[in-house]
Amino acid sequence: MYRKTYHWIFAGAVALAAGCDEAEPAGGDDIALRPYACPVWKCGFNSAEVNGRSIRELNLDGAANSEGMRIVGFVAPLGLLGNYQLTVENDALVARNPSGQTLKGLQLVGATILVQAPGLLALPVPISVLGYQEIDSWAEGAPKVPTYALLYPDLAALLGVRNVCSGNLLDTLASAATVLGGETYDLDDKTVNAGRSRWLTIACAGSAAAKMRLLGYGPQSSATTPAQRQATLKMVTADYCGGGESYTQNGTEVHWANASGTVAPQSGQLGDVEAVWTEDGALCLGKPRIAGTVADCSLPSCAGLAVDDGEWVTYAAAP
Repeated sequence: MYRKTYHWIFAGAVALAAGCDEAEPAGGDDIALRPYACPVWKCGFNSAEVNGRSIRELNLDGAANSEGMRIVGFVAPLGLLGNYQLTVENDALVARNPSGQTLKGLQLVGATILVQAPGLLALPVPISVLGYQEIDSWAEGAPKVPTYALLYPDLAALLGVRNVCSGNLLDTLASAATVLGGETYDLDDKTVNAGRSRWLTIACAGSAAAKMRLLGYGPQSSATTPAQRQATLKMVTADYCGGGESYTQNGTEVHWANASGTVAPQSGQLGDVEAVWTEDGALCLGKPRIAGTVADCSLPSCAGLAVDDGEWVTYAAAP
């Protein structure tokens, strides 16, 4: 198990190099009823949204995303003056003003991001940063990963506010989102849209993008390539055939290791090899992580192949 540093409200534990995978986006089943007790950052919640509209991708210059949602302003925490502008640096939220002052980490608690839905009469919705926590990366030697509690007002909610990460989130105030800068992700094809310098992705706990970040494959916070990150998405979502179809579901246990050796399974946990992974999907298929799975493509046996033939190797859960 790895240690978490608590800045305020959050609980849970994660087993290194073992995951509860999901088909992206996450389903809504109850974590407590899953056959494998999967921690929240391995199973997690639905994609980030406000009033039913996705804010998973947002443009820092105010361009609308595919749902028509856009950033229209940023307000620094109470008492701080200056025209602060929001950005993402090293896969973390940062605010800067013209004087060179910088807000990040706990300094952002109390700040507000204003987003607006399409429509002439739509009013901006304030998303408040009400919590910050740094959790351990799942990659050896990688720095801690910044995570945020992002809440917006909702009169229909029990507490009058709702976390942007919905679904199985029982603690409204949990730091359940991380961010990735300059890149977005196609949920249908499980592919990387690289080089989008003024876009950010809000990745909720348990999503494929959040797992990729925790595995040490952030677009700004690592030296990985788009191809390596796409291989990670394919691996996490069990996209065997490479066309975007996911052959996993929430709560499925799997173990993984990468070619660079920064992520390795704990000894004694491994079942049979499932697959070796590249940006195009699985190079081979052994024992699927869900018993009885039949992939809609022809893949060779994994005999004779190793992690060095791709970016990742996965193992089914030990019997």
